[in-house]
Amino acid sequence: MTGAFIRHLSVGLIASALMVGGAQAATIKLATISPLTGSLTAIGSEVKRGAELAVQEQTKAFKALGHDLVLAPFDDQASATRGAQIAGTVLGDKNILGVVGALNSSVSNVVAAAFAPGKLAMISPASTNDQLTRNNWMHFSRVVSADSAQGVAAANYIADELKASSVYVISDNTAYGNGLTKVLLTNLAKRKVKVADYTGASTAGQIAEVIKKVKASKANVVYFGGTDDTGAVLVKGLRTAGVKAIFMGGDGLDSPSFLKRAGIAGAGVVYTTGFGPVSAFSNALTFTNKYQAAYGAKPSGVAVYAYDAANVMLDAMKSALKTAGAVPTRVQVAEAVRKVNLPACFEGDTSNCVTITGAVGFSSSGERMRSRLLIMKFDDLLQAQVAKIQIVNAESLK
Repeated sequence: MTGAFIRHLSVGLIASALMVGGAQAATIKLATISPLTGSLTAIGSEVKRGAELAVQEQTKAFKALGHDLVLAPFDDQASATRGAQIAGTVLGDKNILGVVGALNSSVSNVVAAAFAPGKLAMISPASTNDQLTRNNWMHFSRVVSADSAQGVAAANYIADELKASSVYVISDNTAYGNGLTKVLLTNLAKRKVKVADYTGASTAGQIAEVIKKVKASKANVVYFGGTDDTGAVLVKGLRTAGVKAIFMGGDGLDSPSFLKRAGIAGAGVVYTTGFGPVSAFSNALTFTNKYQAAYGAKPSGVAVYAYDAANVMLDAMKSALKTAGAVPTRVQVAEAVRKVNLPACFEGDTSNCVTITGAVGFSSSGERMRSRLLIMKFDDLLQAQVAKIQIVNAESLK
């Protein structure tokens, strides 16, 4: 061989090696879908931030496996229509192997349906509508308790603790609100608690009308199924109208923005939630300190669940990576999610333990095998106090 040929061959081999190395260092993306603008920006941003912290912490682990890990946040504006558009964009980006979201059940429904043919894995940190885990989707999972669990707990609390003589039930007309209130109605009937009326209200006109009806009904408990923006308007309107009935809702009221909107009208409000105060989790201090350092604010329960959802998804991705020996398919990641079995962690745990909300594993339908449900109440100083704790097993929701 001539010297020129050898030099040419060497350059070619080096170029080929670089190409191979470049292929091995593929970018893997974890997407989030939540409201980043609009009335639910505050709580929607918590989904992004929780996942963002998880990605930052696991970047080195993915780099060691030869891949660059990137977060891809999407703003659904709490709109199912917008969610459908985002789903198309996400599906078109082959680097996205998993999704944390959505926040709203209505958005999760359309996004999960769009992902179903390609089985792109998604884990919701906040969508609680029961139907989401009754569609035989192997790619959809969630880390929070379903509406059915909240409905049972709320009905029992209304009957046993509040001893209500009459309950006025209101939905905000969303998939979340409708699902939550219908489960509640079923369980109120089982407990033989009288329902004064059941109606939907989301617009200013509808809210004004339902306030009049609630006042006339003389119900001593008002149950609201919906998000914190509408809930705050409703409870303020009721208090202004002189209605003193206990106001109760679901985890849609478990948001920092609820009290900002409701003000003093939030005193005495009761709500069920899988989230609750972050301090209630045994190992939340380290996460809270990291969150405050990064964002200059205290995290909500949604941020904690988003963090855990992201870590579950990233654990599944790493497992699929090691099994596949290369960039895994979306189906392989979805299958790995259902096999995840992360242990509960405690403050000071020196092992590589990443969960905050407890052990995480999923049933065949995507429900968390064991989750915690709280009944909370705002005191006169607007501090959320734990009124009751209930553990929910996935098997009990069938």
